Amino acid sequence: MHVAICDDNVADRKHLERLLSRESDKRMGTPNILYVDSYGDKNHFLVNPLKYNLVFMDMCLEKGTVEYILDALTAMGYNAPLILYSSKLDYRELPNLPDFVIHAKKPYIPEPLPAFLRLGDENAMGHIITISIHRDGVPFEAVKDELEYAVAAEDGTVLHFVDGTSIAADESIAALRKILEPYEEFERVNKNGVANFKFVAAVMPFHIIMQSYYQFKSSPLRYREFRLLKEETDRYSP
Repeated sequence: MHVAICDDNVADRKHLERLLSRESDKRMGTPNILYVDSYGDKNHFLVNPLKYNLVFMDMCLEKGTVEYILDALTAMGYNAPLILYSSKLDYRELPNLPDFVIHAKKPYIPEPLPAFLRLGDENAMGHIITISIHRDGVPFEAVKDELEYAVAAEDGTVLHFVDGTSIAADESIAALRKILEPYEEFERVNKNGVANFKFVAAVMPFHIIMQSYYQFKSSPLRYREFRLLKEETDRYSP
């Protein structure tokens, strides 16, 4: 599950990171490990907020920040739980709040976190993440978790999926890697290919072997890096 902390108080943000780290440790060995990202400003968070299944928020240093973020999320179609923690500002007084907002009050304490995280788990179970690409100039939504790998082509990229199908995309391999950057399981393994390490069958000194038996050539200088990425992906993936 992907969780975001949006808090412009550094000490509070770090405290919640520690609390969520303990909750994640309790989930070790299950498919429900937490991936937690922290933000101290609205612009970095709003780059890709739709990846998150749960958000904890208190942005009170600059008036109007929370309203701005909620308006932006609503326009994007965001629908995951957002826990809005009142501190210096009482967010319960804000009018016309979206249905996805849940109120809480600082300080951050351990007791309510498991209940909030269950809401995120429910969202993650029913949440299909897509990536936006183009086919002959026409926008297309591809299911992220079904993408096995992608290879560069003369006029863009060919995306290969776990069901054996493939589609040609207008984006270059570099542009596609940028689109996939928020998702830890994807890595550019050479200049012509991106692999989803959920579907890597083996990491060898000179090759990355996919579950479909497709092989990427890779540098032995990155062998240890790829081995660690595969181990981390297997550990935290459902």
